[in-house]
Amino acid sequence: MDPDIVLLIIWKRWRKWKKMKQTLQHRKVGKRHILKLFAIWKLMIEEGKAHDKMWVRPIFRERQRFLQGASDNLVREMEFEDHEMFYNYCRISTEMFHQLLSIVGPFIEKQYVIRDPISSRTRLLVCLRYLASGDSMASIAYSFRIGVNTVSKIISETCEELWNTLHKSVFPEIKEENWLRIANDFAIKWNFPHCIGVIDGKHVIIQSPPHSGSTFYNYKENHSINLLAVCDANYCFTLVDIGGEGRQSDGGIFTHSNFGQRFQKNQINLPQPRPIEASGPALPFVLVADEAFALTHYMMRPYPRSGRLNRQRKIFNYRLSRARRMIESVFGILAAKWRIYRRPIIASVSTAVKIVQATVCLHNFVIHNENKLPLSERRYCRILSEGGVMTSGALQEMNNANRTNAYTRLASRIRDDFATYFENNGAVPWQWEKVLLNDF
Repeated sequence: MDPDIVLLIIWKRWRKWKKMKQTLQHRKVGKRHILKLFAIWKLMIEEGKAHDKMWVRPIFRERQRFLQGASDNLVREMEFEDHEMFYNYCRISTEMFHQLLSIVGPFIEKQYVIRDPISSRTRLLVCLRYLASGDSMASIAYSFRIGVNTVSKIISETCEELWNTLHKSVFPEIKEENWLRIANDFAIKWNFPHCIGVIDGKHVIIQSPPHSGSTFYNYKENHSINLLAVCDANYCFTLVDIGGEGRQSDGGIFTHSNFGQRFQKNQINLPQPRPIEASGPALPFVLVADEAFALTHYMMRPYPRSGRLNRQRKIFNYRLSRARRMIESVFGILAAKWRIYRRPIIASVSTAVKIVQATVCLHNFVIHNENKLPLSERRYCRILSEGGVMTSGALQEMNNANRTNAYTRLASRIRDDFATYFENNGAVPWQWEKVLLNDF
């Protein structure tokens, strides 16, 4: 029963007892009855207070967090005494952590209301450790001595703020100068001129959302959301579309994505077509993709291998495969460092999208900062010079349905012009052996 109802009964009984004319014996009995009700009411109030005290479990209280929580003990120790282990714990160096905290900290700091709020430093550590380890939110809660529901909210809010505060600075602005810089890097490092990026999709495995049916069920027999990304020649993301349903194809997601529609409407500020060599035809700047995408004047895909390929087409497929390996490497680095990708994400779809947004921003943030360091001090990813070495299997064979993508005669002619250039003036010394052995 509600204590307020008991108190109301006591008040009514007392008023009735005061007004009634009774014998001394009856007055004593009535008074004893009212006192018993009052004792019951008091006991209910005390039980309610004891119940209210459990809104924070003893192991998650502020005192226990300071005494035994990872943020103020283990992490502090690594921060001052073992920077290598701190890097392994958070996947970023102590210097980058403080830089990141100065950027995102003001947006995740909470105001004091009844209790001291969890500091922005602890909130950022909780989020980074969750992304870096792939542990469950319950495991993170026990480690940092914070309630499980609080950890869930911290991760969601911090990931959202990481995206809001970083994405404008870590992704290049869509303008002609940046496209030319990226194309120059691809021409120098991967011998593919006029390439403004490599595009592909990655399935991010999630727990099956309630009442979703087959909406997020993909051909790999998992539930997933799609990370569709374009990368440059330095292992950084340049364009991303996050949250596509797992059942959709990469080509379908690109068609309906914001930057995909801008490509189709020629609103992406691409440089004008120009010759690669003085006597050659003017060629546009293009994306490099696999067979899951349609051949267009702004996207090159390999020649279909269903029929017999001549030497020129094999060379083109090898050179395209050599450039396209970049996006596979980027996804590999992303999953190796942020191990949240190594297992299904146990969260709502909206939170999973925020997690992916945060990791792609952190990926670019760390690489941009480590590129300022000497090559020997870079730990996030080591960019090695490549001669004739090529990773086998970089070009994936897709199913027959993907080979039916329609393409215009203009796009086909552009691909043929690239193939002619790669066989003649644009040839690299090791491509003949690769094509002869079909080693790509």
